[in-house]
Amino acid sequence: MGRFKSVRSAVKFFAVSLSAAYLFTIGMKLTGWFTRSPDIPDEGMATTGMSIIVGVAILIFGAAVRRFTAAETQAALLGASAVLLATPVVQLVTTHSFDLSTLVVSGFGIITLVAGLLVALTRRPTLDE
Repeated sequence: MGRFKSVRSAVKFFAVSLSAAYLFTIGMKLTGWFTRSPDIPDEGMATTGMSIIVGVAILIFGAAVRRFTAAETQAALLGASAVLLATPVVQLVTTHSFDLSTLVVSGFGIITLVAGLLVALTRRPTLDE
């Protein structure tokens, strides 16, 4: 039973993280807030709409699998913050540029880091930790 619980947790974490990252990225791209807005032909709009629907369906599936424990929430937030904070640093080191989009990504990294640390401070450790 413990192995099945681990797999369920992994599936949920992956589905929620993937869909949230995809929907956020496509939203940023389509609005043109941090990048140039793309010119999408009419036939491409249907594909874009369908991909958003699939992204939302994956998010709903991931949310329905099971509720995260505090430890899983902490791990998800700290893992996401590590990626979000590493990405702008890599861009800065490799291209020597730090623009608005990297600032926004860094901001989200700091927000998720603080949230992960708050979860860590408020949760009670279990016997197996």
